Amino acid sequence: MSETEATMLVARSTTECHLYMVLHPCERCGEADFPWSRHDRGRDDTSVYEGECPSCRAPRRFAFALAPDPVPPPAYGGPEPSQIIDPGEFLAMGERAAQHAAVPPDASPYRRAGAREAAADAVAAVEEVLKFLPPSAETVPEAAFTSAAGRELYAADPARFHRDRLEAELQAHRQALLALSRG
Repeated sequence: MSETEATMLVARSTTECHLYMVLHPCERCGEADFPWSRHDRGRDDTSVYEGECPSCRAPRRFAFALAPDPVPPPAYGGPEPSQIIDPGEFLAMGERAAQHAAVPPDASPYRRAGAREAAADAVAAVEEVLKFLPPSAETVPEAAFTSAAGRELYAADPARFHRDRLEAELQAHRQALLALSRG
């Protein structure tokens, strides 16, 4: 089904909507950038983003049904796992954010603020991966990986999705955020 059709995706927050759009490039040309030009927030908890691809000019549209009580950024949602972004996609996004959180000690205040935001994003992303773990499980179930990118990441190293490893990564991201918040 084309993204220009009226498929309603269930999102838990505006932040999750935005990440979903980043993760889904133009179907026609593969352009990742989507500078939407129209956003309609309906009274019925819907949020629709429309615009055109900056590369091929194809019309693009994303329609989301939002949770009635969306969470504020940088969180993506409440205690339940995402229905539209899989754990592999969250982990990859968290790793990219963590790379942007690494700054030298003499970084400018502007750069440190950006690094703090990236560190908060990294924390939120790993927290999302952990939501896919059933309470007594030690690893994220393979069935949770619904995207091609997520399945590829899981297949390359399933151990990355073990509870202990994810909790250690979350702790490292939290420590980085704390260090950036002190300066």
